[in-house]
Amino acid sequence: MLTFARPLATLLGGLVIWISPAVQAAERVTLMVGPFSRSVEVKELRSFSEGSEPQGFIKAALRLSNVPHDRARSVLANRVDIPFTLLGRLLYTDLGEAFLGRIATIFYPRHAADAGVPALRSGAILSVARSDTGKLNPVDFLESYPNKEIVVDVPRLLYFLNRLNSIEEVAEFFREPF
Repeated sequence: MLTFARPLATLLGGLVIWISPAVQAAERVTLMVGPFSRSVEVKELRSFSEGSEPQGFIKAALRLSNVPHDRARSVLANRVDIPFTLLGRLLYTDLGEAFLGRIATIFYPRHAADAGVPALRSGAILSVARSDTGKLNPVDFLESYPNKEIVVDVPRLLYFLNRLNSIEEVAEFFREPF
């Protein structure tokens, strides 16, 4: 399960780069699975990441998925160190555009899916710029996201995370001596 936390933290950290001003910050994260959806308030995620006990949907989701509270909390509290200027430059390259385009099919603004790439870029850059530590954090990203609601396509997210785990395993194989 630890291999799952690192890609999720990286992915959510990448999302932090996409966040916009707090005035228009995300208030809700809506998880979509086909025609079904459930929402969680960003302030509940912040409270949980800072150590309070999970409430409502977060509590139920952790219980159903059998994920320990500490592990989920560490994923939400993880900070990725990336210099502000490097992040800004990277997200405007062809590679950055391609990455954001893929991520925008998983995370996108409610009722404005076409605005996914600029919203992700804005959120990530603003999140790092506002951070006291200059690090990317999933909850900070959500609080900087330029739409009141961010939708997460859960099946696509799981597929993406599985692919990241596969890439990690291949990289680890080549790092090991024969």
